[in-house]
Amino acid sequence: MADSSFDLVVIGGGIAGLTAAALAARSGARVFLAEHHNVPGGCAAFYQREGYRFDVGATVVNGFGERGIHRRVFEALGARVDAAPLDLAMMVHLPGKRIARYGDERWRAERIAAFGERYEPFWQRQERIADRVWNFAARLPSLPADLASATHLARIFRARDFAMLPLQGRSLASLLPRDTSPTLRSFIDLQLLITAQSPALATDLAFGAAALDIAREGTFHLDGGIATIATALARSIRHFGGTIAYRTDVTRMRTERGRFTGIELADGRAISAPNGVAAIPYENLLLLLGRSPDPRARTRQRWSAVTAYVGVEAGALPDDLPLHHQVLLDERAPLGEANSIFVSLSAANERGRARNGGRAITLSTHSDPERWENAYRNGGIASLQREYAGRMLAGLERATGKRLTPAFFELGTPHTFERYTLRYRGFVGGTPQRMESANLRARSHRSGIEGLTLCGDTIFPGQSTVGVTLSAINALRPFGISLPASSRSARRAAGRPVSDAASPLALRATIP
Repeated sequence: MADSSFDLVVIGGGIAGLTAAALAARSGARVFLAEHHNVPGGCAAFYQREGYRFDVGATVVNGFGERGIHRRVFEALGARVDAAPLDLAMMVHLPGKRIARYGDERWRAERIAAFGERYEPFWQRQERIADRVWNFAARLPSLPADLASATHLARIFRARDFAMLPLQGRSLASLLPRDTSPTLRSFIDLQLLITAQSPALATDLAFGAAALDIAREGTFHLDGGIATIATALARSIRHFGGTIAYRTDVTRMRTERGRFTGIELADGRAISAPNGVAAIPYENLLLLLGRSPDPRARTRQRWSAVTAYVGVEAGALPDDLPLHHQVLLDERAPLGEANSIFVSLSAANERGRARNGGRAITLSTHSDPERWENAYRNGGIASLQREYAGRMLAGLERATGKRLTPAFFELGTPHTFERYTLRYRGFVGGTPQRMESANLRARSHRSGIEGLTLCGDTIFPGQSTVGVTLSAINALRPFGISLPASSRSARRAAGRPVSDAASPLALRATIP
């Protein structure tokens, strides 16, 4: 087949790749995006079964506040989604205790009632640090910095940002008293598991303080589910003349004398371009370059997920039930592996999500992919699936207060994620934000190959739709493409308090 020539190729149609492609196409670049699946979104996509439309991952959404990064991107593209603010970010269910995660002054009363007033110094310091992080993040930083990125950082840096430097190399747990109650530690670790992928003892302090702040930053419900972000971005790519090739696998990255020159596809086509963006996990990039991922990177540092998709009939749940729940079944057992479960429900009467007025529910839990690989090898996969299905339904019962009879049920495993998203070993959720891997120690958008940049949840700043959106913006900067200040509120984002503005580093609470 004859080669096709473009200005920019993007590998991967998750939120990062879609954002990079849409902004580049808007700038006038001729863009080609290759996506393995038949729908956009990657781990933030949807799938449909028997009259139900499920979000792939259980998800709390942010980034749609006055100056949130999704809102800023959509304003620049002339696109929109219906995003309604949530009064309650999520309900957290610990054994014998329920805690409402509000984003306003009610959170102080709730946490004092749950844990006692003696921990107020911790919460107040956490919020002060988070405010500094949001303030800095609103200026769209690029870390870690090379000479080009340093120029950008010098332009956005303020004297007050020096206050964050002493936070480097410290864990979030360093803010807690040594005799902190097991219940509070469980709550904090549970929250961090879905936002930072690691517990307080290992999580970077600056990142962790912000990760605990998602409710205060602002959470939203999207009419149609999280996948509406992807569909809106894909529509924008086409609107600006870009090309999206679904069911298209990239088999090789083409380089010449250390410079990116294009990609080769499984169908035999060769796509030429002087610039490329790899919006795929770092391990997948290494495979495309003919290298092997580091075998020392053990699964304790990376997670996959097990997801359950539940459809219930109309009237099975009260209309005013909170849409998001985090459940811990046993405080004595480790987190993940169907002991901690995140639950997201479609809204009552939300159009297109469930048949006959029912509800579509996605449940998700962290899981070690090695456990599932072993089960496939030894023939124990059916037993393991039954175990997880039973425990996840128990978590749903704890969240809703009702024993439900599903009208539809299906389980997804790490192998499911690997099959549909091609993510190496089914790893999802990005790189855990540990002290050795976050912020200044994060993996940057620079690939080491001229003309090729990186974005996605394994690149700074890490997981979440807003995190990968920032990584996509950073990936475009070397090509002279930037996010325009599409409104006065967007231009004035820097320096405003978090209570008045959404942040581009806010984290979506998802596995996904």
